[in-house]
Amino acid sequence: MLHGVLDPQPGQLAFALFDDGKLLGKKICIMQPRDASNLPLFVEESLAECGYDLQSVHYWSFGSGPGSFTFLRVVSALGAGWAAANTDFHFRCIPGALAMAKCLDLAEGESGGILYDGRNKEILFFGVKKENGKLFASGEDKIIPGANSAEFFAGKNIKLAAFAKDAAVLQGYLGEQADLLIAEADLSAFVEDDSPFDNDADKMNYIRPAVAGA
Repeated sequence: MLHGVLDPQPGQLAFALFDDGKLLGKKICIMQPRDASNLPLFVEESLAECGYDLQSVHYWSFGSGPGSFTFLRVVSALGAGWAAANTDFHFRCIPGALAMAKCLDLAEGESGGILYDGRNKEILFFGVKKENGKLFASGEDKIIPGANSAEFFAGKNIKLAAFAKDAAVLQGYLGEQADLLIAEADLSAFVEDDSPFDNDADKMNYIRPAVAGA
């Protein structure tokens, strides 16, 4: 089964196409919310490089955050439009943080956290956990003032990861005592997820709406 992935990430959009779990192609496009008009063309060109077109791919997973309110909504709205125009098109929204969490290589029962630059001198924290061999959101989502972040994480035995774009700011808040993994999201996590393709474009993980400039 062909399975497309679009994951809005800090300052960029990640595309991947899988066939029965095998990666056929992956591409990153530097993109801000104001560049939304380029999104359909980016998808079309990315699929063409893999030898397919939009009509060939009936199943899609979209990253639902955390991230920019506008960026996340644009991607999910595009999918909703595709589904409205073609009854063979099915999509689902999955936290993009879970693709980052896969890079943490959590042990069974172990917890972790994906960090984002929340702007306004704050950190967005998305908690993750591994149970029964699967990654899921732990429900611990927080907005942490940067000045208090070292105190918040002190004594917490959890693995932390972040995108390279946010790393310098986050490390400045956390200090040297925090071991922050700088990683690239593993998009295979979207394919491995067993959530239903429910065509629900409202399953977003904002933590909060994005601030100006996010």
